[in-house]
Amino acid sequence: MILRLVWASLRQRSGRSALLLGGYALGVGVTIVLLSVGQAMVDQARDRALLGGGDLIVLPEGIDLETLRTGGASSMYFAVEQAPLLYREVLAGTRFDDRIAAAAPWIDDELLYLEADTGLVPISAGATLPDLATDLGAAPQLVAGSWEDVDADRSWRGPSTAELYRSIDGLHHPRGAAAQDTTWAEWHYFNVLLPDSGWLYLTYMVGGDVPDGRWWGRMLATRVAPEPEPETVYSVTIGPEDVAFAEGDPDLAIGQSSVTVQPDGSYRLRARVPVDAGATSRDLAQLTVDLTVSERTRRYLPPVEIGGSGFVSGYTVPLLDARATGSVCEGGRCHRLEDARTYHDHNWGTWSRVTWDWGQARAGRYSVLYGGVAQANEGAEATPGGRFLYLADEHGFAGVFAIRDLTIRWPGPEGRGTPAAIAIHADNGPDSLALAVTVGHTRVTPIPIAPDGPNALFYQMRGRLELSGRLFGTEVQESGDGFFETWTRGR
Repeated sequence: MILRLVWASLRQRSGRSALLLGGYALGVGVTIVLLSVGQAMVDQARDRALLGGGDLIVLPEGIDLETLRTGGASSMYFAVEQAPLLYREVLAGTRFDDRIAAAAPWIDDELLYLEADTGLVPISAGATLPDLATDLGAAPQLVAGSWEDVDADRSWRGPSTAELYRSIDGLHHPRGAAAQDTTWAEWHYFNVLLPDSGWLYLTYMVGGDVPDGRWWGRMLATRVAPEPEPETVYSVTIGPEDVAFAEGDPDLAIGQSSVTVQPDGSYRLRARVPVDAGATSRDLAQLTVDLTVSERTRRYLPPVEIGGSGFVSGYTVPLLDARATGSVCEGGRCHRLEDARTYHDHNWGTWSRVTWDWGQARAGRYSVLYGGVAQANEGAEATPGGRFLYLADEHGFAGVFAIRDLTIRWPGPEGRGTPAAIAIHADNGPDSLALAVTVGHTRVTPIPIAPDGPNALFYQMRGRLELSGRLFGTEVQESGDGFFETWTRGR
């Protein structure tokens, strides 16, 4: 009966029946195509070889994974910030060596243009490190020739000590508007604990007539002795004819003083600095330093830009945990150092009306570093740059946190006196840390931070630190000591 009705309908309404059958066929065809595409995307998502061969893929924040996979325009020119640190300290470091067997950097589907006789020819190209790709099981099948790491590849994945420090500690020439800013300055800073419980601040600084390309040098040193002995300040300014450095190289010579990275990666520090004109003791007429500073453990902060709008501020800490061996002489009185605790950082930028909060400490198994800069604008509140807290341990890089609150407690009303305590709260996702500093020794220096403005007060402090909070889902409670700096406007 049903077949008779169907055939009758086809005979009497053949056009309508054909349209109906065509519609059904089109719908079924579209469904089959969509299912096929969806299955292909699922298969691609499961295919490790399509995106480097790994189980875990690290991408720039905010990138569209589907666009990256299909090679769209938004997949071009992206980079993972601090990729060498991420690779060396996290993916290929000791922290996860029981879970990560191999890791490799990967550039996929970059659009390039090859110049040919017929004009520019668009091509797609990718890159990785050959030995790492082989370890990852994602090496391409060679048609001809060889494919293996070159020296630059080996230096990137596992630099020698000297290669590492030369790559992160190089000096700079200002660019853009900063090249016309006479407040540009750059310095190597070393902090050395001395065997009698005192310490030495040592600064190798260059700046001066930057627009004219004439670099002046200044050596600054402060010897802080155990109380009640007074501190001694040494300083000298050196003309351009006796200042030598090269962009991208950490080596610096200022008169008879110098910083030199040795072939084994240690730093050789030499300094001959006369006592400051205002010093009361003439027995200590000159500071003479001859030290070799080397890493105790490889804990470092790579170069970062922490400035804000309108000013440049760069910072790196090559040596968070180092030791110094050699001699420090004041006049005829010398100290012999063996494995003295030492810290080294490096700053560069423009410094008109710029102040900062900074601290570095050793708290149990952790090296703690925090910092932030600000620029005081005319008639306005200070404009802050980046403010962060950085943590390192025996595995190297342990975490970076955004500082949400930094509070300084003063003993007197309206911020009078010297700082008594510092409190910091920082977080990163579910992890959070609190730092509580009890200030001991304080050194106060009036410093002009603008040619036409009042002096600011610069505080250099030493104190005890309590570190508490949550890191990697585990409670942290450590204590130690360190050095801290802050500023206030002159009063």
